[in-house]
Amino acid sequence: MTAAVSNDYQRKAHFTFIWTIENASALFVSCVESPAFTVQSMEKTKWKLNANCYGGFQLDSIALGIRKLEDNGPDSIEIEIELSVLAADGSPLGMLMSKKQFAGTDIYWLPELTAIDEILSLRAELLPNDTLTVRCRMWRTGSEISKEDTCFARTRMSVDRRSCVWAIREFSKIPPDQKRTHILNPTSHGSPKLILNLFLCERDRKTYVNIQIDQNSAGTHHYIFCKLSLLDSDGKVVYSEELGEYIKVGSRKKDCSFFEFLEKDKLESDKSPLLPNDVLTLRCEFQIQTDPVWSRIEHYRYSNLEDLEPTIVEMPEMHHGRPDLSFTVCCPFKKAFEDLYGDESLSDVSLRAGSKSFPAHKNVLSVRSPVFEAMFTRDMREKTSNIVDIPDLNAETLNRLLLYIYKNTVQELQWESAMDLFRAADKYQLLDLGKKCSFSLKSNLSLTNVCSILSLADMHEDGDLRKTAVDFISEHDDEVFNSNEWKNFKMENFQLASEVIERIPLIKIKNLLS
Repeated sequence: MTAAVSNDYQRKAHFTFIWTIENASALFVSCVESPAFTVQSMEKTKWKLNANCYGGFQLDSIALGIRKLEDNGPDSIEIEIELSVLAADGSPLGMLMSKKQFAGTDIYWLPELTAIDEILSLRAELLPNDTLTVRCRMWRTGSEISKEDTCFARTRMSVDRRSCVWAIREFSKIPPDQKRTHILNPTSHGSPKLILNLFLCERDRKTYVNIQIDQNSAGTHHYIFCKLSLLDSDGKVVYSEELGEYIKVGSRKKDCSFFEFLEKDKLESDKSPLLPNDVLTLRCEFQIQTDPVWSRIEHYRYSNLEDLEPTIVEMPEMHHGRPDLSFTVCCPFKKAFEDLYGDESLSDVSLRAGSKSFPAHKNVLSVRSPVFEAMFTRDMREKTSNIVDIPDLNAETLNRLLLYIYKNTVQELQWESAMDLFRAADKYQLLDLGKKCSFSLKSNLSLTNVCSILSLADMHEDGDLRKTAVDFISEHDDEVFNSNEWKNFKMENFQLASEVIERIPLIKIKNLLS
């Protein structure tokens, strides 16, 4: 039995579950489950949320469901459910409501997907920092409960994104029995090496270009989503195809293929824009998703309903057939979390860089960083110590790192500070912080720092930052190659410098053709 959204948007729920999914764009072909949670006020029944997502490289639609688990509660229970996706400020973007009698281990998918589909156009609000936040509010039918339970959970998806521009030289001279190969190494643990093979085949007197993506090194089950695009001499996409595959370890199929991707004769009949200097240029994009990195309950609390003061946020017009309304923000947790920053009263660890110490909280550090989590939970000396030395960070960088961990903010950075923070983000596996630092470095490239930034990008395997640095060198090659910075860089990074020098003419040819 499905009910329309209630007009009482400020009605207090018996139980509220807030579920945050990091790396949400990794959900392109999967169903992910939340951690199990227990509703004490509903006879200790146990539940899970499900998010079923579709859409390839872009998250297009979300189906939300709730599952009752085996527990010691009643065999049957009727509840009213409200599911919504939260914006960055905690306000709900559309709501789905239903009343349902649950028996056994039922799973119930809410059918009204239209509102959610439409609000997905508000991607910046919906997926801030590539994070999807789902809220579930529950009421026990016919019951009045004096306390409201609130539970916060977080799931971090595993995602490996790789892309490259593959230039196949002397394309017209490739014989039918030859393969051209390009290798993309993994950017995250457990992700497979991708071996791209290009070869020709004939059918009905026509010759076709086939692309096979070999994943024989795969050590875990995973989804892979691939997109191949043919680029013209201006770098514009002329044609593209997408496909997705689920690769199982132990199965015979460990590849995905674009059969008859292009017809060779058609390429050669229009050589000028598509085969400049007999070079076929393909853009290859991949997303690889394995099981979630982790999924856990972060916080659980009780509140007296009489003491709660709802915060009202005015929502903009959303054009999905419902009136403009005010919504109740149920999540003051973010501010409380931020207030812990620098609070010595509940601190249980001190991080020390040089002579300066910073009070912190092991639980907070562990929730934000898997490296800190390992440090404080495994048999390492930091587990029992109240003082942890961070020898590879200076005090300024450690302060910026903690500011991000607690408040999710990054202060304005000079390029040297951005490089230091980038290294720290990589070491402590703070992916979004790394992206912010990378953006800052791209925005501040200069003749003085481009060699340092290129070396950093190569060392930490940031392909996008590396490409931006190489493009900058190509644009200012005379000044860069005659600088002292380049001479020192070439002595210390001979292989990388040689790769850049080899790449520059190709970039210039492409720019001339455009």
